[in-house]
Amino acid sequence: MSPSLQPLILLRFFQINQYICSSCIRSPQRQWKSRRAVSTAAQILKDEDPKPQDFTPKPLSRPIGVLYPPRPGENSGIDPRSWRERRDDLFDYNKHLVRRKELTKQAAKPYFRDWSRTQYHKGKSFISPVRIFRADKSLYFPNMVGSTLASPSTPSDTTSVLQDRISVVSVYSGRWAELQTQSFTDEKHHPELAAILQPEPKQGEHPLLQKVEINVELDWMKALIVRTFMGGIRKQRKKEDWARYFLVRRGVTEEIKEAMGMANSKVGYVYLVDWLCRIRWAGSADAEGSEKEGLVAGVQRLVEGWKREREEGSKTPAQKSVAKAGG
Repeated sequence: MSPSLQPLILLRFFQINQYICSSCIRSPQRQWKSRRAVSTAAQILKDEDPKPQDFTPKPLSRPIGVLYPPRPGENSGIDPRSWRERRDDLFDYNKHLVRRKELTKQAAKPYFRDWSRTQYHKGKSFISPVRIFRADKSLYFPNMVGSTLASPSTPSDTTSVLQDRISVVSVYSGRWAELQTQSFTDEKHHPELAAILQPEPKQGEHPLLQKVEINVELDWMKALIVRTFMGGIRKQRKKEDWARYFLVRRGVTEEIKEAMGMANSKVGYVYLVDWLCRIRWAGSADAEGSEKEGLVAGVQRLVEGWKREREEGSKTPAQKSVAKAGG
């Protein structure tokens, strides 16, 4: 090959390669899209932050969560596709591009990033809001599937436990993160909240206020260790709380973590969830300042709101029209 022709051949090769890639990207998108969408909580702490020591937790100013109400059976980690759908997806180039983007993002994440961030502010991602989020602006707590202390061999949905209840939900992975959530919810650290979370409410007063724990262990070896010591975990909790302790092994994707503001997997998070599975308040890492008081005030506000909705629902249409005219 003549040396004078080599630059022309290389130039032609790059032109063709660029044309092929651009045509693939511009081709009609037939990508499978989840009904879940990431909220703006992904902006709380970006993965590409080069200097974690310069990060200062800020008050959570916007609702976090997923956009659509959860449904039992979602996010189970089980692939529901048929063999024909899997075969079609295997030869779908657009879906390969989406998967390649996901793998590139995972590979670019440093292995010890979350551990290094715990050196600053104990890994705190955000400061809890002073007031609960408005009901019409709040987003939803996603459904998770896992085994409970009451039924270790049968998968259970968190949505079935959270519906029609006011719940203080702790999400953690590891003993250190669990201790962080206990600074919000444990009776020793927060007796005011423990006094409100009665095991059974009086008849006709308000729905059952409950505490739910979700232990997310995506590593199969760590999950196996937790399952081995489930007997000891069961002894540490009351029998009525066994069905509210979940061990989740799969289904918690990076998309869900970003939507819920879980910027650090080594840190514990606490969520106040209403009877419609909406996240009305959130906390991260250790409780600081007035965050405990904000959680108690949020629970009390939700109880008042539930009473108000039930009173409105029990009124007849004539009573509602009279009340509206009088207002």
